[in-house]
Amino acid sequence: MALSIDSKIKEIMRSEEGRAVMEKYAPGSTSNPSMKLVGALTYRKLLSYPESAEVAVHIDEIDADLKKCSR
Repeated sequence: MALSIDSKIKEIMRSEEGRAVMEKYAPGSTSNPSMKLVGALTYRKLLSYPESAEVAVHIDEIDADLKKCSR
């Protein structure tokens, strides 16, 4: 099953390609220690928070890039 915006953060972080997508849209996000706290959330849920507004505008692009990733 491919990654998507509905994948959990921890699943995306396990994939080198998934981490690259996260870094593309939110530089520094994969090295942020607080990402461990949101690992059980889907990327869609994480982007629904006001703090993610700048990244959330790219939700369709992020989803398309994640779907190109292998697990």
